[in-house]
Amino acid sequence: MNYYNIISEGYDKLYKEEQLEKIKLIEKYVSGKILDVGCGTGIVGEYFKDKHDVIGIDNSKEMLKKAKIKTILGKAENLPFEDKGFDTVISLTTLQNFENIEKAIKEMERVCRKTLIVSIIKKSDKIDNIKKLLKGYKEIDGGKDIIWIKNI
Repeated sequence: MNYYNIISEGYDKLYKEEQLEKIKLIEKYVSGKILDVGCGTGIVGEYFKDKHDVIGIDNSKEMLKKAKIKTILGKAENLPFEDKGFDTVISLTTLQNFENIEKAIKEMERVCRKTLIVSIIKKSDKIDNIKKLLKGYKEIDGGKDIIWIKNI
C-alpha cells in the first residue's frame, strides 16, 4: 500500500507548518496558473488558490481526498498535461519519492511555461544525484529542505 495513503489522516498535523514556511520562501517566484506535483493534501494549492488557478496531482488517493483544491490522481513521471500548460510548477519535498526522478523533472519542465520550483529534504540519500540533475537551477535554503528554482 502507498505510504502516503496510510499517513494521510495525520499528514497536515505533522507537516503543514513546515510546508507553509517553504511556501512563504517561494511565494515571490509564483505567478499565473499553477501545477502542484505531489500535492498531497493540497497545502500549496490552498495557499495560492485565492490568487491563482491551481491544480494538484498526486499518486495517493487518500491524500487527495483531504485536498480542498482541484486535483487529479497521477504520477510526476507521466504528467497528463499539454506542453507549457502552467506558468508555475511546484513540487515541494517530493523529488526523493519519485520512481524516476530524472523523468519527473523533465516532465515538470515540459509542462512549465515560466518558473519551476522543486525541493527535497536535505537528509535524503538521493541529494547528490538530484543536485546533478538540477545543475543550473538557483538554490536556496529552505530549512530542512533545499529549494531549487528555474526560470524556463
